Amino acid sequence: MDVLKEDVDRLFSYNTVQQVKILDRWLGVVNNLLTLIILCYIVIYVFMYDKGYLEYEQAKGVTLTHVHGDAVSQGTQGDLRYFAASELTYPGLENGNVMVATKIDITKQKRGTCLDFTMPCASADDCSDGVDAECTEEGFCKEPSWCADGESRPDSYKLETAELSIWVKSGIQFMRLKPDKYFSNDMSKPIAKGPLEEGRNAFTVRDLLDRCEPKVRYEEISELGAAVEIQFVWDCNVNREACVPHIQARRIDSAFDPNNIGFTFDYPHYTGIDKRELITVRGIRLYLRSLGTGEMVSPAAIILKVSTGLTLLGLAPIIADLLMIKCFKGRSDIYFSRKYDISEDFSEVFAKLEAEKGDEEEVFEADDEEAEIDELNWRRRMDEED
Repeated sequence: MDVLKEDVDRLFSYNTVQQVKILDRWLGVVNNLLTLIILCYIVIYVFMYDKGYLEYEQAKGVTLTHVHGDAVSQGTQGDLRYFAASELTYPGLENGNVMVATKIDITKQKRGTCLDFTMPCASADDCSDGVDAECTEEGFCKEPSWCADGESRPDSYKLETAELSIWVKSGIQFMRLKPDKYFSNDMSKPIAKGPLEEGRNAFTVRDLLDRCEPKVRYEEISELGAAVEIQFVWDCNVNREACVPHIQARRIDSAFDPNNIGFTFDYPHYTGIDKRELITVRGIRLYLRSLGTGEMVSPAAIILKVSTGLTLLGLAPIIADLLMIKCFKGRSDIYFSRKYDISEDFSEVFAKLEAEKGDEEEVFEADDEEAEIDELNWRRRMDEED
């Protein structure tokens, strides 16, 4: 009810900030210069360089590969052998990834009791149980195992697979920005010549190794093999019809373990009940990935960057005020008195008012006592006269 009885102009009053105009050219220059720097940062860096008007989405795509090519090599035992693409790229461990053999060792083995070089030992307890195994002076277990067939050494084939062709089908989709659009290279036919901008999608092993940073030479890794990651990076504006990826490549086996470089694995090929060929493959393991970042002009991103940038303009007068108050010798006190209107210490004012009120009450009490004494004296005189 007290609020309703209050004056309407006072109730709905408007508060505004009073500005003080300081006539100093250097302060004006500092303020305008800082404002210009902030505006340049917003326009040049945020919007032109960093493209703050765009909205981004990172995504992973799909990669499919087809390998074309073959090789003929003469083994260390004099045999000439033909290797088809399926043998050169065996096994296909994962979709999209490719294993390209550079050297194949074939060891003929049969079941028997012999040194097992995969079982190092210090005593017989380190060997298999229940097979009468023993630990030899060479430090390996002698037990039933796959033994070399006679005195034959592994038959080694050095392969020239640098020109093996790999057809890479790569594509990506940005589900949040543009779920109805799919970007991909030409999946109808292999294109082995020209730049990526002209639709190239087939590469030789040497081409992919040359794209590594630093460059990897096929001749340097053909003996031990290597693991190489190939990335097809799709940086696309989703509002455009087409998008062309770029390729990033790097060798990863030397980065993960510099003391154990290369790539090798073994697999058996059984030729009978008690006979087999142990095939040791060294080669280049290519890990092919499709990934990228989609971008699209976004009004929400523009409003956010503009509003955030404009708040920075408030720094210019703050810095100018600090310079005016703290750094202008001889004039800082004058500027301070113009900028700030400092009121009295209200705590002291209120204490003074309380003290004055107490003095007035004491005076009133003394006057009342004198009045009562005068009244008593008057009554006494009146009684005496009666």
